[in-house]
Amino acid sequence: MKICIAVGSLLEHDAIGNDVSHQFFLLTSNHIPTVIYAQETANDRMAQYVTDKTTLYDMIDDPDNILIYHHGGCWGDGQQVLEKARCRIFIKYHNITPPGFFEPYNRFHETYCKHGMDQTLAIAGLKQDTTFLCDSRFNAEDFLMQKIDASRIRIIPPFHKLDDFKTAGIHTDLACSLDDGKVNILFVGRLVPNKGHKHLLGVIAGYAAMYDSNIRLTIVGGIDPGLSGYLEELNHLIRVNRLNGMVDIRGSVSFDELHTYYQFSHVFLLMSCHEGFCLPILEAQFHSLAIVALDAGAVPETLGENQVLFDTPDYQRFAAAIHVLSNNKNYRDYVAREGRKNIHRFSNQRIEDLFLKAVLPSLR
Repeated sequence: MKICIAVGSLLEHDAIGNDVSHQFFLLTSNHIPTVIYAQETANDRMAQYVTDKTTLYDMIDDPDNILIYHHGGCWGDGQQVLEKARCRIFIKYHNITPPGFFEPYNRFHETYCKHGMDQTLAIAGLKQDTTFLCDSRFNAEDFLMQKIDASRIRIIPPFHKLDDFKTAGIHTDLACSLDDGKVNILFVGRLVPNKGHKHLLGVIAGYAAMYDSNIRLTIVGGIDPGLSGYLEELNHLIRVNRLNGMVDIRGSVSFDELHTYYQFSHVFLLMSCHEGFCLPILEAQFHSLAIVALDAGAVPETLGENQVLFDTPDYQRFAAAIHVLSNNKNYRDYVAREGRKNIHRFSNQRIEDLFLKAVLPSLR
């Protein structure tokens, strides 16, 4: 009995990569022979555990083995892997961003997401003993809509690295620059259109019009060179709305810098239009940071109870919420405490139990 965890790309500092890595070490710690197959590997820590295609096909040809297939995009060889598998299959589904978000900016990304959604439909048609491990109930809907029986679906959130923040350091110079009396608003996520950056800018413009300009929005997240048009559009909005000095698009930062931004911010502002889980919610709650969020995708089920959630992107309402939270420490602390309670639902230990209960019965 062996397990192969297969993924299109195994990357460092990546949510899917972290999920794959934790699954691998969890299974091996339970004395289950496990390997990883990745079509692309850019993860020095995990590269030694990645096997070749010949080994992959040998393993999945044995009905006694298991394939855990991570689906979060278009993987060229992925469908072939699934079609050749004679073993038990578990699909770990991380969601596909709807291609329409990318249509105005990048044809490649649009096509990539479209093909990824096509693969989702093909995956839904796999043999009847395939089990679907979905990051969220929102993700599970993609398979329920394809008439997959609910008994074949398990909700298993992705593993994470929240505990790494316990040993992270404070970036002193950055902390000093943030501790200047301004209301610090933070958003963390890739600079891609579905993350709602235009809405973020709308809220800050609304805040400045309703209250004052003593506010700073910091946007942290990798900037894709293929989305330069999107970045230019955001910079244009910053200029025409006179938000210079109120918005800082930082791009990628070090882990200590990320930790510092979380520690020295007052509110985490989340305006994403599509999320399959949204790990930065847990990161913000881990740092006792109050969140103001838009109800979209998996955001409400990850966010939890007693948080500030709006069902429409009304910039004035969001700005008012930020104003109340930044000026009412008792309320801000209450929202933060409730957030800290929420992350217990997503402890790695609990996710390990869910994952092993889903996979281990087939090993007995």
